[in-house]
Amino acid sequence: MCQAQSSTAFRPAVSVDDWKIIMSAIEAYSHNVKYRSLLERLERQAVLNGIAAPKRLSS
Repeated sequence: MCQAQSSTAFRPAVSVDDWKIIMSAIEAYSHNVKYRSLLERLERQAVLNGIAAPKRLSS
């Protein structure tokens, strides 16, 4: 019988500079659909945490 695993969010302590480097590295792969949702989530969290300004939509 399998035991249910508890699912907790992984919340590493990352500096602002590290966060920006990580986002920049992943952004280089944003043409690949596999990385887009991850980048979008990181960007939303960066805005919420004051790490980045919201991106403006071009008209």
